[in-house]
Parts: sequence; structure tokens; C-alpha cells
Amino acid sequence: MKRSVAARVTDTSDTGWAARIRRRVGLIVAVALAAGSPLAVTPAPAFAHGATHSITPTAGAVLAKAPQRVEVVFAAEITSDSSATVTDHTGTDWADGPPVIHGATLRHQVRADMPDGWYEISWRATFTDGHPVAGTAEFTVGAEAAAAAASNPFRARLTHSGVVALYAASGVAVLALLLAIMTLSRGVYSASKAASGERSTG
Repeated sequence: MKRSVAARVTDTSDTGWAARIRRRVGLIVAVALAAGSPLAVTPAPAFAHGATHSITPTAGAVLAKAPQRVEVVFAAEITSDSSATVTDHTGTDWADGPPVIHGATLRHQVRADMPDGWYEISWRATFTDGHPVAGTAEFTVGAEAAAAAASNPFRARLTHSGVVALYAASGVAVLALLLAIMTLSRGVYSASKAASGERSTG
């Protein structure tokens, strides 16, 4: 008497297991893109190079005394919600009051009691066509403070080129994650299909 072998049928169609895996992979990739890459959720701003005509004080300037104001002149007219800060090494903002915006110029008064030291002007603005722009410029008040800042190897700042590199690196990381997930899903699917084939012929 021949033994009858019942073949176990496993759903390997796109409407079954594979489709569920693809949906899960898609969800994981969407979450990864939203959480891991600034490029996925916000338009990359244009940075200082090419977006500004002038910055006062100029980048890298060493001033004998604190300036009364800082000023950034952009390449085009900006909107009224544009802003700037003037921070020291502790993160204290020495900008005084709201900025004054006129056409392509953003001007910000500085507190009169600003001491000698290193400072960074940081601005975020929006052109009237809706395109965002951001950048930084450093200056120093007092010759002694300038010498101390120059000799400090730990005073590394994230410049506009560093931010661009950060955006690029995050994009590469997300792409690598996507490829890894797709490769893993294909491997699991192939293994499951092979196993189901062995069970049906065993």
C-alpha cells in the first residue's frame, strides 16, 4: 500500500507573505527616512557662499571693541520672519531686541555690555521666493581673546560646509539602510520559499 503524502501549501504569492513583508519594509524605510535624514523632511537651505553679499563684522575679524550692531546683506530680498543671533562660547545671545529687516538687509543691535571674547553670528532667513538660507560668521573682540581662541584646538565649529557634509552623510546612511532591508527581505523570502518547497516534496 502506498502512503499518501499530503502537500502543505504555503502562500508565496504577492498577495500573501511576500506582500506583507514588502509592506513592512516600506513602513520601516519611511520611518528611517523621516527620522534619519534631514533631507527627507526639510528642504536643504542655501548656505552662506553665494547667498550673502556682505557680513559685518566680516568673518574672522578681530575688533578692538565690541560692535554696536551686526549686519547681513543677502543676495535677494528676505522675509520679515528672518532672524539672527550673536552668541559667545557659552551660548549666550548678545543680540539686543528684534532684528531690523529692510529689503535684503538684516540688521541686529548688540548689547552695550558685550565683553571681549569670541562670537558667532548665526542667521536663518527666507528669500521672498520661499527659499531658506542659513549661515554663520565668527569674529573676536579684543586682541587677547583672539590669541586665546586661535590657540584653542578644541574650538571646532560646524560651518556651512560641515552642515552640507552632514546632510550628505545622512542621505548615504539612509540609502545603506534601505539596501540592507531590501537584501534581508529577499533572503528571508527565498529561504521561506525553499523551505516550503522541501516540505511539499518531503
